[in-house]
Amino acid sequence: MDFDWDGWTWELMLTKRPPDTHFSESSTPGWKSPLVRDDDNTLVTQAVLSDGTKAVLVLLGTGAALGVAAVKAAPHVKSGLVSLQSKLRRRGEDITAVEAPVSLTVVAEVEPEQPDSPRLRAV
Repeated sequence: MDFDWDGWTWELMLTKRPPDTHFSESSTPGWKSPLVRDDDNTLVTQAVLSDGTKAVLVLLGTGAALGVAAVKAAPHVKSGLVSLQSKLRRRGEDITAVEAPVSLTVVAEVEPEQPDSPRLRAV
């Protein structure tokens, strides 16, 4: 995949270089050259370039597949989290009940009220 813009041909590429190396600085500020150097800045080799279009398509396809899987799994994950949350809440209540018993103190004793006897009226 390449296109012409501003008098230049642009192409998306993947690069491969040996470990513990870095790209050389380009004459264009902020850009890199395909020349590969070691930590002493000694020229080691050139980077190997390959077409990046297939890699981008694979990444986009993988991202789309993961997105669909996440959307389909979301209700099940939410249900599982709600279930786990309620289990933890119940377990927390059980632990609290065992660890901190509530002491009851009688403040006053009151006789229960006696209901009034039923009253009859003449009709």
